[in-house]
Amino acid sequence: MPPLARTLLVALAAALLWMGIGLWQRTQAGAALPEALLAELPLTAAIFAVALVWQRLRRR
Repeated sequence: MPPLARTLLVALAAALLWMGIGLWQRTQAGAALPEALLAELPLTAAIFAVALVWQRLRRR
């Protein structure tokens, strides 16, 4: 697997895991799914960016 593809895959996995956990917690607390999804999107994007940078720095 090319290094860039692996980097993107790891960052995507981290973001999806974060999103899944956040959605689970918010819906269990009583929030509607669309509201929970909108609330989790900004931080999920930040987690994706951090994981992407972390993976790129780790590969150097």
